Amino acid sequence: MNESFLKRCTTQPKKWELIYWWTLRGLMIFGIIYRLIKPDAQPGQFLYYNSLQMTANLVGMFAWEIGQTASKKRFIRYFAPSLQDITILGFFLASFGGAFLNFYYIIPHYDKILHLTGCVEAVYVGYEMITAMQLRDKVVIAPKYVALAAFGIAFVFAAGWELFEFTTDQYFGFDAQHWNWQRTMDAAGIQNFEDIPILFKWSTPKNFPDLETQKQRFAIMDTMGDAVLNALGAVPMYLFLRKFPFHHRGKNNVNERIAAELAAAKEAETPETVAAD
Repeated sequence: MNESFLKRCTTQPKKWELIYWWTLRGLMIFGIIYRLIKPDAQPGQFLYYNSLQMTANLVGMFAWEIGQTASKKRFIRYFAPSLQDITILGFFLASFGGAFLNFYYIIPHYDKILHLTGCVEAVYVGYEMITAMQLRDKVVIAPKYVALAAFGIAFVFAAGWELFEFTTDQYFGFDAQHWNWQRTMDAAGIQNFEDIPILFKWSTPKNFPDLETQKQRFAIMDTMGDAVLNALGAVPMYLFLRKFPFHHRGKNNVNERIAAELAAAKEAETPETVAAD
């Protein structure tokens, strides 16, 4: 089994994919070790928070290989290696770029950009999930339904992430939803609240003229701004998959592949096997 697993992990991906994956993984491992030696945490936060976060994301960067350890009864075994070309970059940008290099505070709107592109990725992952389930179960499904299911899965991922942020803030004292605007300012190295880069400008004279109200709404604007960006990213990707379902057209048409396999299996049936069934 080990030889089969190793063979799958080294022969199915293209050579450039293996180089690309291990380059990003190497940088992540460097960041983890660096933060263990020189920890950097916000006030009141766990000292090795960055190392812990990067370690969790490093595990995610092996998602395809982890899937290959599963039996053929599990749909994750049927993911294409190309899926990890996208997901590994998402883990890297969110953790190494956002946390280790502090891009969340150095680059304006970095978090918002990740949410926008993250739901594009989430729809793509959902599409790959349904395709993998088709291959496992040998079921033919119309592409439009696969795209719609992928769209729904993306919002499950998005909601799950916000629940994760809320849980870490509520029970572990983190500030993922920026409920503590002073801590956000300290982490960003900003002295004045007005200088915090925010994509959605809610401080209009008509609705919220005073600074104190803006501070009170800071957390909900962060969360709801993420929700809006999730939708803005998911909808175009859904429409793209409706128009270009790349696993369901041309030489990559899984429906045709499944139909051919089912037809071949039916032709291979003998009167004895039919009677046995």
